[in-house]
Amino acid sequence: MNNIPMSADEAMYSLWQSSGKAIVAAPDEWHWQVYHLSLYGRGMEEALDMLYNRRPDYKDFQDWLGETEPMTDDVLFPGDVLSEEDLQSWHRDGYIVVNNAVPEDDCIAARSAIWQFLDADVNDANSWYKPSNGKKGMMLSFFRHPALDAVRRNAKVRRIYEQLYGTREIYLLIDKVSFNPPEINGYKFTGSPLHWDVSLQPPVPYVLQGFVYLNDVSVTDGAFHCVPGFHYRLEEWLNALPAGVDARTEAIGTLKATPITGNTGDLVIWQQALPHCATPNTGTVPRLVQYVAYKPVQPVIHQQWK
Repeated sequence: MNNIPMSADEAMYSLWQSSGKAIVAAPDEWHWQVYHLSLYGRGMEEALDMLYNRRPDYKDFQDWLGETEPMTDDVLFPGDVLSEEDLQSWHRDGYIVVNNAVPEDDCIAARSAIWQFLDADVNDANSWYKPSNGKKGMMLSFFRHPALDAVRRNAKVRRIYEQLYGTREIYLLIDKVSFNPPEINGYKFTGSPLHWDVSLQPPVPYVLQGFVYLNDVSVTDGAFHCVPGFHYRLEEWLNALPAGVDARTEAIGTLKATPITGNTGDLVIWQQALPHCATPNTGTVPRLVQYVAYKPVQPVIHQQWK
């Protein structure tokens, strides 16, 4: 692949070196660190956990990187997945739900792995709320399992992202899973309200986010929400805000999001310019999600956070 400004060793050494110091990588350097980590089959969050908790020397860090199966795109999905109608809907709304993108058996295996990680039982509601060192709010620090790899390495999912990006020059982010149990007395929703995960310095780059529903999720089960079509209105909306008004706070109070439900194996993808959120679960079973997204190898990178 051409035009990669940092080698794997340069990127990994820079990441290792900065982990013991108060050094924040520039956005472009951060991107290439994430890119090379992904080729090792690793994600940035788990890499930072390893670096800060174990304080390895560089040789130990390299050994850790080599413990996982490298990412490849050798298995290609034959043909396209999305129709012209699908793509028109995508361009209009900025999000898409692809039904049955991941086989149900793979989702069942991923669910089982999550329950095992939590030492909990889907049939024992009391176990859903047990404390766990792996819980960070709604998110779980759970990355390494063959069942999770089967979902994230799905060739059909990759092909969908290739169609939406219009290129095969993309790479897989090694991301986490989330566990959103029903609200009860003593437990309230721990997710974030409506938000963006990107700088709002316009123009917001065309980068996609996504996840797979690992179980059936209705409106009351903590469904994902977003504001369809907002990628067309974002810059105008930002410019219309009165001086001194924080855009992120204003979005929570004024924008109306739409619930995006799905069944087991459905893939949800949205443009990062859309404000989005998970929601409180008022149903009867936890919502289980695995985040699966690709990024372009050569993205437009914001140097300023806004």
